[in-house]
Amino acid sequence: MAKKKHHKNNQGVAYVEVEKDFGMWENYMQYGSQYDTVNDSPLIPGETGMVEQLSFKKLSVDTKKLLRTAMVDLVLNYWQKERMIPEGSTVKEFRNVAIKEVYYISGQYAKDSDELKHMLNECIIPTINKELRKEKSTVQIEK
Repeated sequence: MAKKKHHKNNQGVAYVEVEKDFGMWENYMQYGSQYDTVNDSPLIPGETGMVEQLSFKKLSVDTKKLLRTAMVDLVLNYWQKERMIPEGSTVKEFRNVAIKEVYYISGQYAKDSDELKHMLNECIIPTINKELRKEKSTVQIEK
């Protein structure tokens, strides 16, 4: 008698709640609720919407590059302010900020998975090393 095949339960699509980006109407929110000209509905400050979380493999190449550059920028800013290597909760916060920044640019919300975590964490040390090499070369030129 043949064994039964156990199929994995398909969990479906994961969604996350993200604050809506109102574009050009963002500046006018201080004057009260405005209307979206396309949908003719009121814009409410702090309004959220449900967005699909995409796994690392489903992200486009451009989105992956944007995630990496956003993380590099965050690490460089932190390095210039603190002169410390980010670790622990700081790195997790940087990952979440990078994911949200890239979502507002590309429209793809990345799932904070192990693959994404490894890709973004791997760019921290090389970024700081490049910055240190730049500083070292400018010090040698000045001498």
